[in-house]
Amino acid sequence: MQTAETTSENVSILLDAEVETIAGKHTVKKNRTLFICDDKLCFACTLELDISFKQLQPDGKAFNCAEILLLPEEVEPFNSALLDYQIPFPNKFRQWTVENPHIVSVNLETLEPPEHFAGRLAAALNSVEPREEQLNFKTS
Repeated sequence: MQTAETTSENVSILLDAEVETIAGKHTVKKNRTLFICDDKLCFACTLELDISFKQLQPDGKAFNCAEILLLPEEVEPFNSALLDYQIPFPNKFRQWTVENPHIVSVNLETLEPPEHFAGRLAAALNSVEPREEQLNFKTS
């Protein structure tokens, strides 16, 4: 049986973020900067991602949840990366989206090893990270 401390360390490495543990809930501390633009204005908005796991079971599974904020054009590549991940979604998972004018919230809940959840999220987040040439364009 893997300990919660070891699992937290593995999740931290996979998501390149700190993991804070309070009362059995392990929360990932990770930020993401979105560049929201229209015809005349562009601004950067740094948001904290809501990623956590709790109730780690002896078989290594836990209840994992995340709320990931994306730009509307990022939703399709993000979801594709989730589905294309080398480890398929477990039988027990839930996903839903909440759309706002410039930001979409993708919510996920699974019952699986936190490392599987973190690896899938890391791959999906990597698929929507802005490339350096995009950053230069948006900030110039």
